[in-house]
Amino acid sequence: MDIKGYGNILQSLYDAITFLAQALPKRSVPTFLELLFGAMLTQNGFVTDAWLAIKPRRHWTSYFKWLQKGRWSWVALGLQTARLSLQHTEGSRCYVAIDDTLVFRGSRKAPESRIHHQHRCKVNRPVYVRGQNWVTLALVLPQGWRSLALPILSRLSRSTGNSGKLVAAKTLLRVARSLFVGRVVTLLVDSWYMRKSLLLPVQAMGYQIIGQVRKDKALYLPPPVHNGKRGRPRKYGDKLTAERVAELPMISQNLFLYGQWQTVHYRSCVARARFLDGQQVRAVWSQIENKDGTLRQPRLILSTDLSLSAARILLAYNRR
Repeated sequence: MDIKGYGNILQSLYDAITFLAQALPKRSVPTFLELLFGAMLTQNGFVTDAWLAIKPRRHWTSYFKWLQKGRWSWVALGLQTARLSLQHTEGSRCYVAIDDTLVFRGSRKAPESRIHHQHRCKVNRPVYVRGQNWVTLALVLPQGWRSLALPILSRLSRSTGNSGKLVAAKTLLRVARSLFVGRVVTLLVDSWYMRKSLLLPVQAMGYQIIGQVRKDKALYLPPPVHNGKRGRPRKYGDKLTAERVAELPMISQNLFLYGQWQTVHYRSCVARARFLDGQQVRAVWSQIENKDGTLRQPRLILSTDLSLSAARILLAYNRR
């Protein structure tokens, strides 16, 4: 790369840092820049590593005190980061994802530290571990055939009171709502967040949802046209049982999913979801073919956007 190319990169980096610093008080900007440069130089996310990677101008306790008790808004900084990313996003459609992360903790005194079930089944890890459960809202950015998830805001899931991961997810979406004015937003979630108490408020914001649900979820075909007979018109048609789903036409297609080209066999139809009070959704039953020709476990993905085809729904959910 020539000198002009390096100059353009440095200019872009300077503009981005200047844009982020606008969300902070002027007194906090020098400390923020030092920690930001330190985090860019190290591969770990610890404050101590970032502090060791730079030539600090203050005592090391000042950086921790600024992070814990400084008069600056981490919410404003997160929203400013999202605005910076949206400036370089082409088109009006954008994807956001919500998921939770378990951070292992050894101390009982840590905020909201409790015992969690480790459902990821990691090697050499116990089934039940102590940690903190963080719910994160991320902006999904396309990177060629792949996607990059940029965390915007995180919220600690509380262990007491009438608050959990669903409440935390609704709070994050409500705080970041101003970022997506005038954009077509699609929310990508897994089966844990595909609940009526979250999806209906999200749709009230004008967002579309694509998420995986259990394969035995109660789905029904649209009811037949009411021909003027007496009585209330039917809300549901025939139930989509496993036998009825097997009668749907099967489509085989090569799609770039999970970092590689794979043969996907899927069936699709428009159905009514009972857990959404009979709302129409597009259901996609998919199976990925292994290299030896066998099929993996079937997955059921629902989309509230009926204009999307089954293949586009699978590619969109792959961004999560």
